[in-house]
Amino acid sequence: MPGKPQSLTWPSNRAVLLVHGVGNAKPGDYQDLVGLLKTALGPEADQFAIYQLFYNSINNWFKEKTALADRIQQLLTALKMGVNDAALSEAVAEYAGDVLWPVLSTSARSAVRQAYLAQLKQIVLDGIGAGVLRVDQRITIVAHSLGCFYTYEVLHTAATFVSHRLQPRTHAVRFANVILMASPVQLIRSAGEVLGPAVPNKNDLAVFDEAGLAIPAETHAGGTTTSTDNWISITGELDPVGGWFFRRKAPWAYMDIPGQRSIIDPQTLLDIGSKADLAKLLAESVFEKKPPDLSISNPHSWEGYVARHEQELRQWLTA
Repeated sequence: MPGKPQSLTWPSNRAVLLVHGVGNAKPGDYQDLVGLLKTALGPEADQFAIYQLFYNSINNWFKEKTALADRIQQLLTALKMGVNDAALSEAVAEYAGDVLWPVLSTSARSAVRQAYLAQLKQIVLDGIGAGVLRVDQRITIVAHSLGCFYTYEVLHTAATFVSHRLQPRTHAVRFANVILMASPVQLIRSAGEVLGPAVPNKNDLAVFDEAGLAIPAETHAGGTTTSTDNWISITGELDPVGGWFFRRKAPWAYMDIPGQRSIIDPQTLLDIGSKADLAKLLAESVFEKKPPDLSISNPHSWEGYVARHEQELRQWLTA
């Protein structure tokens, strides 16, 4: 079963939840990232309770990956056919399986959803325990890579189902910011269209809503109330996970949700000499047993995104 959610003491009315991409990272592995975030926040860093959502306690669900090999290969073949560049198609194949395979596993999806919802509930309860009413809580979510997909799904679930007590209007749980870095949400939606009925319980996923992608919101008699007023997408022009292939936007892979604030980082490869080198780096970065090394030459580095946006993060989180 998913592990116990993290509980912290709030020093003020502000909290941050960091949601990494699925891998084998464990508590302590992202201390460099936390340090960068604190640097960005400056003197106000001490006013934030900083949570991290880890998946190491539910890795048993991820062992199903080998059982899904045939469907993953079907997906990769379709994606490679859609990329008119042999070396680049190999780069897609190197990382796409690790980014997309949990969508094919109902148990993996369910496990992460349960753990994520439990963590959100605990964050809200910690705020209440510190004397901060729900309506006054300033909670920011910062997600990276596949963590963006789970954030998208969980926030739609939270906004839709009253039982979780996380709805933006009924329960006054509205997030100050939802910041998605290198989001594969649109890529996953496109992959689902390729696989069709091969995706189990497809109707259970908000990413496949026939109406299209949307900021999570609660529908009520007076209309709709979104889960946040500040939905931010940041990706790099060399980061295929975020929908950009060697400075070319791929509409089928880039998340472009109505109402979102979109930022595209200019990036350079520096010491990466070829597309084949990029493919290897992406494969290591997306599903490594440790966080990716901090390097501007890694277009998918979470630390790189945070370091490049210190000023904006300070502005958004302290507003």
